[in-house]
Amino acid sequence: MSDFILFHKKLISKSEKKKLLRLTSNWYLSFTSTSFFEYNIGKFKVIVVGDYIGSIEEVFSVNDYEIAKLKGHFYAIVAKENSIKIYNSFFSMLPIYYTENDCLISSSLQLIKEHLTTKPEIDKKFILENLLFNYGFFNRTLYKNINLLPCHSFITLKNDKITVTKHFDISSLFVPYPKGGKKTVDQLSNLFIETAKQYFPKEEFDIAFTSGFDGRTLVSCATYHHQKFRTFSFGKLGNDDVSIPLANAKTLKIPYQYFDLGATEYIALEYYQNALEYTTSGYLGNGFLYPHFLYSTKKVSENSKYLLSGAGGSELFRALHSAGAVTSETLTNIFRIQNEEELADIIKNAEPLRVLNSSAFTVALDELIEEIIEYKKSLPQDITRNQQFYIFVFEEIFRKFFGQWITLQQKYVSVRTPFLDYNFVKTLLTTKYGGANNDFFTDNPIKRMKGQYLYTDIIKKTNQQIYTQITGKGYRPIDVRDPKYIHNIILPFLKKKLLKKVTKTNLDNLGIISGVKANEKELRLIINSDQSLFDNTQLNTMFTDLSPYTPEKYRDTLLMSLSILHNMSNHSISPKIHTYEVYNSINGL
Repeated sequence: MSDFILFHKKLISKSEKKKLLRLTSNWYLSFTSTSFFEYNIGKFKVIVVGDYIGSIEEVFSVNDYEIAKLKGHFYAIVAKENSIKIYNSFFSMLPIYYTENDCLISSSLQLIKEHLTTKPEIDKKFILENLLFNYGFFNRTLYKNINLLPCHSFITLKNDKITVTKHFDISSLFVPYPKGGKKTVDQLSNLFIETAKQYFPKEEFDIAFTSGFDGRTLVSCATYHHQKFRTFSFGKLGNDDVSIPLANAKTLKIPYQYFDLGATEYIALEYYQNALEYTTSGYLGNGFLYPHFLYSTKKVSENSKYLLSGAGGSELFRALHSAGAVTSETLTNIFRIQNEEELADIIKNAEPLRVLNSSAFTVALDELIEEIIEYKKSLPQDITRNQQFYIFVFEEIFRKFFGQWITLQQKYVSVRTPFLDYNFVKTLLTTKYGGANNDFFTDNPIKRMKGQYLYTDIIKKTNQQIYTQITGKGYRPIDVRDPKYIHNIILPFLKKKLLKKVTKTNLDNLGIISGVKANEKELRLIINSDQSLFDNTQLNTMFTDLSPYTPEKYRDTLLMSLSILHNMSNHSISPKIHTYEVYNSINGL
């Protein structure tokens, strides 16, 4: 997928204008490659970047508030007379960045940075947010004068003015009395089976097939619709996300490959380079924690143009119930604690902040806490606490967590996520089977089973073999539906609880610790770089102590710090890159 950048005419010379695509008298557009399409009808121009699934007639026929509800992960740039509008698709998974003063709009933060005329200032609040939540809480970026477009919003450019408009409020999909019962499940599962079909491309594709329910539900639907596809997963051999789909695929007689993240070649050659690419691209995420997503995508792209992902499925169906990478301890506290003073005190003393030189963040932290409290007050008060929490899940976590993966993966393949279809999500949220309509952070396995019941109904209708295969949960889809197998659910749940108390989890199943240790020389240089915001001594100690049994939250804090420090070390204004001058044009339809 190509990146794009829009310039105001005041930023470019006459000679440069000749190389760019003129959209209006004031705005010019450029791309980093030719992987986009332009459609023209009279004075109406639509440029689509990414994987739009549907007819171009539909883009021309819908209004401003409907474009983002179309299928696929894409950008739409619509020019009509002297006005331009820039959209991203549902859940705003692909980022749009903009600067009001410099009049730049782009899909790439780095592209904007490379075209700034002055050195951007580091935003300390962005650093705080990433340490506290594992991604940005608000719409700021690492640089103070570059903004991230809010979720479900579009930008309008008219003359010299940049206007941001919110086109959709996710809370409008919540209902006071969600429906339940077998008939509702039957309708939902039928809807998803037909929805998934629309996301399957005509040519052979790959499905991310792990030990959980998301991937196997897509595999089940693909077999039902007689699709030609391959499957894959990644990890070390023996990891559930490798051993279980490997055994399942063998029984199903479907193609499967795994990418060995314990291999010497991956640890020595691939881990670090993919980590740096991840860290410096897209949302500037925690690249040292997630390089395997890029690595596996590149391997898949060698034989496929499409990757089907179950991203977001679990979060849609099952109530979130534990702190971790998706929902940090600080985030759960924000929605759990009602007393403002208590909340402020807990945030100020949050464990991840110990890696900072606290005196440099005093003012920024106080201001951030005030903003967070105001955010809580701004949430609708006529919905449940869990639904309030799910507004954040839908508007921030989906794009800033899963969107990190999809944005980077889409540079190499078209990523399709059937669970994140607007019409399916809209219908799901009218029922008891949406995670948003469950209890807040419930740990009750029976209550959480409501979401899994929907998975199993889909699988039962589409593939009887998968319906009786073991999952990484320790039970089979059939066990969720048939009361006589309830012990198969309760026993693994109790066993997992017990094991957490008596054993330590080996966190090197994805080769992360091995990759970090293998690149110690380069990473120590990042830690000891010339800067005043992070506590080098603390980070060096954490690095020395890092092992496969280091608690997950400590490991993630160290790796997030490394990612931020790397981007800070590349903080200078880079030479402007040469964007692509040729574009595809389809006049008429």
